[in-house]
Amino acid sequence: MNKYLGFEPSMTLGEAIQNMRASEPEDFATQASADIMQSLEQHDAVHILFDLGTSIQDEIAAHIWMMLATTANISEMHRAVATQEHRSVLAGIGHRQLLGIWCVSLPRIIGIFFKSWRMKRKIAVEELSTLKEQSILVIRQDHGIVL
Repeated sequence: MNKYLGFEPSMTLGEAIQNMRASEPEDFATQASADIMQSLEQHDAVHILFDLGTSIQDEIAAHIWMMLATTANISEMHRAVATQEHRSVLAGIGHRQLLGIWCVSLPRIIGIFFKSWRMKRKIAVEELSTLKEQSILVIRQDHGIVL
């Protein structure tokens, strides 16, 4: 079971993403553009496949996993989520505190670097529609994801 989000590894990635979407405010899906939704779906897939929650530390880990273990274009993803709401959340945390969280996260980031390096292959996010049909466990095994 996903220790943070409660997903069973036997679920398909698509089912897990759908369950995540069910917990979001309804108006979000109608307000977001297709590009933003695609980027967020890729980001959600990373949370699920790498067993990440939604804390600031886990969001940092998700970004590192996306850069090192997927074929995602990080600059496109950042443009998609660079909304005023996102900026407000970061401003609310404060730059010093955010820098401190990054510093505290360094050992975890180093661990992610080595785990991603040992993966069999990167997750091709452009093939997300195919991956969504597979179980989380199969995807982890096929790509050599070690949690």
